[in-house]
Amino acid sequence: MAGKVSKKLKYKRKAETMKQAIGAVVTQLRVERGWPQAELSDRSGYGRPWISQVENGKVNPRLELIIAFADTFKLTLSQFFARAERKHLKRQPAKPGKKS
Repeated sequence: MAGKVSKKLKYKRKAETMKQAIGAVVTQLRVERGWPQAELSDRSGYGRPWISQVENGKVNPRLELIIAFADTFKLTLSQFFARAERKHLKRQPAKPGKKS
């Protein structure tokens, strides 16, 4: 069925940059709920093409869009950003420690 999302589907999105990490969080939260992008579009008030660009890390989302996503997923802004930061930091290569 077109537009249906499998809950078993695992999206592996790049999270090398913060905008990619935000996109990965949006994708993960959407898929966990079984929503196609059209459903997220309806619930958030933003167009599906815009959501696709955010999920693919193609754009830096404005704060108002992030607020809309956090509200749609029933998260606080700090919870939303914490998820994105964890994804971003998990993907970072280990840096050699500084010697004091």
